[in-house]
Amino acid sequence: MVSGFNTEISCDGTVYHVQTEPRKQEGIETSVYVKGAVIHSLRTSHQDPLSASQYSEQQFHRLVEDQHRRVIAEIRAGNIKLPPALSSGARGPK
Repeated sequence: MVSGFNTEISCDGTVYHVQTEPRKQEGIETSVYVKGAVIHSLRTSHQDPLSASQYSEQQFHRLVEDQHRRVIAEIRAGNIKLPPALSSGARGPK
């Protein structure tokens, strides 16, 4: 069974919690949290790899990990930003 990933990163004074989980029917789901609020979500299908004749659990694990790393890279690049409602109160102590 493939497990998910959880990573906390700090970027521009904000702590982001990135959680990626494999879902049986829904695909691979990555959510980005700031102070418990979901600020970004990405869901991709994994049905194509699952139906391939050479599919392996290791390959699926790699798909989950790759999606997790891509979302972290998007945060670091500034492409995933805080919504205005969280911008003022989401920053940690200075």
